[in-house]
Amino acid sequence: MTRYVTKLPRTVDGPEGKPIRPEAAENQRLMAEILNNPSSWTPELAEFTAQVFDAMAESWVDERGGYRAAPLIDALDRGGPFPFGRCLEIGSGTGILTPYLQEVWNDVVCIDLSMNMILRGRVGCRVQADASMLPFPDASFEAIVICDAPLFVGETLRVLASSGSLIWSNALGTGAPYHLPAGDIWDAVVGTTPESEWSAVQSDALWGSWVVFHRSEVPSP
Repeated sequence: MTRYVTKLPRTVDGPEGKPIRPEAAENQRLMAEILNNPSSWTPELAEFTAQVFDAMAESWVDERGGYRAAPLIDALDRGGPFPFGRCLEIGSGTGILTPYLQEVWNDVVCIDLSMNMILRGRVGCRVQADASMLPFPDASFEAIVICDAPLFVGETLRVLASSGSLIWSNALGTGAPYHLPAGDIWDAVVGTTPESEWSAVQSDALWGSWVVFHRSEVPSP
């Protein structure tokens, strides 16, 4: 299938002072492996990841809250239109980004692997869960938002409605530990759902990047 990914010009400049994450390159390698082979996400890796984010929960807002919203806000502003219905936020953390989702969707369900992150959130319906095994029925959500979290493409698309939207955002763009190139995500998404048609739009904002995938059913012959 031809890639229908439209690149929009940047409208939010990225100033000097972008944070550097030394672990980004190695973690991006792991994210690419998970994208192509979800079984590489082991129980041991899940437990380790939960412990890492449990330890960061107390300082999460103060240390990272200031810049995380810009790419998502831009995606919500220019990446639509979005379908009405329920929204699932994967990797919601302490809920920094949830209020922006609630401006678009009335029903927002937030999941995170870290219980400490979940307990610090005050908005949305909050659930501790592993995104590799989502505790929801098929086609439960009209929108799924993943901001700097692993992408388990098969499980994510299982719970996405047949005319739903997937929003992917990285707060530090190519310097983000969870960054994946839009083209790689496109190939995984399309390869996983031959029964669907897709289009996508992407751009950059502040220090980050985003891409929105819109799904529709293939018309019957």
